[in-house]
Amino acid sequence: MRRPLRPLVSASVLATGILALTAAAVAQTAPDDEPLPPAISRPTAPPPPAPSRPPASSPAPPPAPVAAPAAPPAEPARPEPTEAASRSTSGGAAASVEATASPVPSPALRTKGDPDSYLPTLTGPIGLYHISTAEVGPAGHVRLGLHGQYFHSSGFLVEGANGTPDTNTRFGGNFTFGFTPHEALELYGGIFSSSNRNERVSEPGRRDPELIKSFGDLVLGGKAVAPIARGFSAGAELGFRFLSGISDLSVSPSSTSLWTGGVATLDLRPITRTPLRFHANLNYYLDNSSNLTHFDQDTTANTREVAMFAYGIAASRVRFGLGIDAPLERYTGPVGLRPFAEYHAEIVTASPDLAFAGYPNDLNNRDQHWLTVGLRARVFQGLTIDAGVDVGLRSVGYQYGPPLAPYDLIFGVGYPFDTAAFAKPVVMTRTIEKAPAPSLGTVIGSVKNKADGKPIGEAVVSFSGQPRARVATDPDGSFQSVPLPPGPADITVAAAGFEPATGKANVVAGSAATVEVALTAKVVNGSVRGKVSDRSGRPMAATIRFNGPNTFEAHADASGAFSASVPAGPYRVSVEATGYPRRDLPLDVAPGRDQQLDVTLRPANADVTLTPQAIVLRVPIKFRTGTPKLAPAIKTELEAVADILADHPEIKTLRIEAHWSGAGKGKGGEAAKKLTQKQAAAIKDYLVAKGAPADRLETVGVGGEAPLVPNLGPANQAKNRRVELLVQQ
Repeated sequence: MRRPLRPLVSASVLATGILALTAAAVAQTAPDDEPLPPAISRPTAPPPPAPSRPPASSPAPPPAPVAAPAAPPAEPARPEPTEAASRSTSGGAAASVEATASPVPSPALRTKGDPDSYLPTLTGPIGLYHISTAEVGPAGHVRLGLHGQYFHSSGFLVEGANGTPDTNTRFGGNFTFGFTPHEALELYGGIFSSSNRNERVSEPGRRDPELIKSFGDLVLGGKAVAPIARGFSAGAELGFRFLSGISDLSVSPSSTSLWTGGVATLDLRPITRTPLRFHANLNYYLDNSSNLTHFDQDTTANTREVAMFAYGIAASRVRFGLGIDAPLERYTGPVGLRPFAEYHAEIVTASPDLAFAGYPNDLNNRDQHWLTVGLRARVFQGLTIDAGVDVGLRSVGYQYGPPLAPYDLIFGVGYPFDTAAFAKPVVMTRTIEKAPAPSLGTVIGSVKNKADGKPIGEAVVSFSGQPRARVATDPDGSFQSVPLPPGPADITVAAAGFEPATGKANVVAGSAATVEVALTAKVVNGSVRGKVSDRSGRPMAATIRFNGPNTFEAHADASGAFSASVPAGPYRVSVEATGYPRRDLPLDVAPGRDQQLDVTLRPANADVTLTPQAIVLRVPIKFRTGTPKLAPAIKTELEAVADILADHPEIKTLRIEAHWSGAGKGKGGEAAKKLTQKQAAAIKDYLVAKGAPADRLETVGVGGEAPLVPNLGPANQAKNRRVELLVQQ
């Protein structure tokens, strides 16, 4: 039966598991109380290797990842040597001979990173539990790990006779180790032991013992990585698993399995300073564990299932894994914590085992999946304890291997250390020149624009009373002075286009004083000249106001002439004269230039009114009957419309809509539409002729499609024949 389990684990069971794991790691012989059934014995001539996966005591060795070269620790500061010869009492540099005891330099000390963060997986390489990360640790670094695994369930492997479920308990233990001989290479290994007890009611043909033990399985492998980009590294891994024989003390050569594939790690800390890392593994596992034993035709399916699960007999497969961990050691106080999670998927590539053909409730699927979550806690000088759980999501079908346990508790301890710590100290003698105490200091600083804070390059910084001490700022506004005597220093800064500024700094011998100077831009004026006149060209006295960065006022005399000098920038110019409406104009004053501004004032037209929605004419716009020609009497009002457009640049578009009376559709409607389009165009042409910009005018011939009132009688028809001037701001 393959169904989820309800684990019942107590503290005593966990403690017993750790003790069992320690003893199992060194055991190399099978106990006398473990009888081997005739059908589960090593054949004299082993059959051809059948692909299978590693023992089920733990999910198959993680997809071999390659850890990115670990960032090793920064080089420690050298201890101050003890002076062994008397120093000179005269001024200036003094020479001395010093003898110091220094440890043998270790490559690990010449690299960056936290060496205590590199810990082995459950199979040996640096990583999480089953995910191998793309890192190998600093050169000369060693990692040790001791872990146990526990699983207990009822009705997991065999339903049993009369529907009575079995009870299955499994303990597993491993001792793993890793060493980094080179900054891009890791060598690793591990010793594995497990025991599985399957209790079920007696059944005909059962040949598997209730307790099956496996001791002395060995894993050896290597991993090479290289940095690819900032925060990203990748590499490859190769591992071998040597399974101990069932009936003797040696390794079973024909059962040796191997895996090879790639690993990758993306560390967000050097990219976004986020304490997160992502890992990926992809490899192929060539599993020969099926050569451990031979099942004859009389072996029942239940015996096969239990034995395969106990010994970890599986099939060759492709393995894929994703992992994430959060290195929070620097944020969690004296006990550094690192949570992690993994997802694994495997697809069997071997042929199905026909002994399980027709097995009840078999889905015949080749894939299996599981999740892993765990937490590592660094408790003392690199010593790390950890705990986690594998959660099975989906098992392969019976024909493709043993089932995946619905859960597996994992617990253990890891410890990394540097082999340089065991090196004998070497005595070195060296002569050191004692430099005299500094007598001068410097000033460093920056020069910025006071208005917007932007740096000012090519500014000249001088120091009062100091000859040949001028320096110029870099493009980023920064500068550094020549050596200066200690004491107060008066600073003067000058730059083209800016008012000079001064500052002070206190120079200290042997150090750099900092100062920041803000310069104010010089005000550069522009000159505006012009003339105010009416429509007929007659000069007029008027008042001209400039509203912009500053407010200025100028006056035009009886000749209409005026002039003004104002700071550069955008302005709104208002012109007022007695008896005329005010006229507003935009104006950009350029620095150091003379600009001409002539203003024509027009008398107000009471028949034309500007509203937020439209320009309203008291007298409707009329055309000669049935034509697009404007009636002469309306042209004065249209001139006032052109004046409004000139005085109000905020009017982006003036929409001219011409309407007609009569049918809105059919032949009559099309004719009316063409006529009104021509009428709207005639109004636009007249306004353009009077100075209105064509790009601010839009014409629409509506025809008879939008009557104001029903087209009944001459009066209503006259109302529908209209022109609307709509404002769009």
